[in-house]
Amino acid sequence: MSGKLFLSGGGSGKTTFEIDEIFLKKINKILYIPLAKRNNCKKCKEWIVEAMNQHKKIKIDMLIDLSKYVNLEDYDAVYLGGGNTFKLLKEIKDSNFGAKLLKYFNEGGTIYGGSAGAIIFGNDINTALICDIPDKNYVRLKDTSGFKKLKGYDIQVHYTKGQLKKNQEYSKKTETPIIAIPEGSALLVENKRYKVIGTKSIVIITKNSVKEFKPRELLNL
Repeated sequence: MSGKLFLSGGGSGKTTFEIDEIFLKKINKILYIPLAKRNNCKKCKEWIVEAMNQHKKIKIDMLIDLSKYVNLEDYDAVYLGGGNTFKLLKEIKDSNFGAKLLKYFNEGGTIYGGSAGAIIFGNDINTALICDIPDKNYVRLKDTSGFKKLKGYDIQVHYTKGQLKKNQEYSKKTETPIIAIPEGSALLVENKRYKVIGTKSIVIITKNSVKEFKPRELLNL
C-alpha cells in the first residue's frame, strides 16, 4: 500500500501554513533533504525549524549526503525542500537515492515535496524552465525524467495566471498535461486519490483546455 505525497507549490512557512498543518497531524520526526539549494544548509535548517514550529515541535534530521546510509523507516516523513530542480534530481539520480525514496513511499511512507521537491514527481522536470523565476540546468542534467507518479502529468509550481500561456505552449510542444500549483496550495496524493489542499485552486492545463479545482476538491487524473 502506497503512502502519502504532499506536492506543494512552494512559498514561505506562512504561505504554506494550512498545508503544513495537515501534513504534521501524525508527524513527529522528519528527514529533511535541502539539496535543491546550492549551499548554506544551516539557513535551510533554520527555515524548516521555524516553519514547522508554527504548528508543533518535531524532530528534524537533515541529510546532505545521499550516499550516506540512512534508514528511512526511522522517520514519519521525508521532506524534499525547494531550490533548483535540476540539481535536486541530479543529486538523487547520481546517488541512486530515488529507488530508496520510492520504496519508502510504496510501502506506506509520507513524502513532502516543496516546489522543486514537488516537480520531480511528475513525468518530466522541464516545467522548471518556465517557472515565473526559471531554474537553470547548470548541473547539466541529461535525463530530466521525473518519478512519474501522476499518470503522465508534469508539475508546475509557484503558478500564477500570468504563466498560463507559457504552460499551454509547453503542453502543446511536449504533448503532456500540466498540474499547476500556486504558492499556498498542494496536491495531496493518497490511496489513488488526488485532492487539492491549501488556500488556492490548482489548475490542470492541456494544449486545448484549462480547468480549475478548488481546495478540498478531487482531481480526476
